[in-house]
Amino acid sequence: MLVYVDNMAVSGPNGHYIVSFKELLGNDFEITDLGELKFMLGILITQDRHNRLIYLNQSAYISQILTRFRLQDVIPVSTPLLVKHNLSTTQSPQSEAEKQAYKNYARDIHYLSLVGSLLFATQTQPDIQFTVNLVA
Repeated sequence: MLVYVDNMAVSGPNGHYIVSFKELLGNDFEITDLGELKFMLGILITQDRHNRLIYLNQSAYISQILTRFRLQDVIPVSTPLLVKHNLSTTQSPQSEAEKQAYKNYARDIHYLSLVGSLLFATQTQPDIQFTVNLVA
């Protein structure tokens, strides 16, 4: 069972148990059964029952991030950053003008909001986890 505030997804190997569980919840709480899980928390869920696979897709969410932070024209790359890449203070703005330009840029794109949004996207995009954690 996955619960996030007032959203719930129930899964299990036996449909009978799931139905019984939902009936028990319905006895004590007002619930709305939306049927088979297709979309939750910005994640599109596709099930391949025959091969017993579940696919998670956040492409709509990622498109929204790109638009929100005016990054829709960035050039896609297969690996956003080399795994052994290290950030250092020499890469930080050095002069007062560079520091002020960076502050304006960070304020304009809401850097922390961008990093938080990308952290959420790492659920289905593990290839960006290293990079997002590094900039976080």
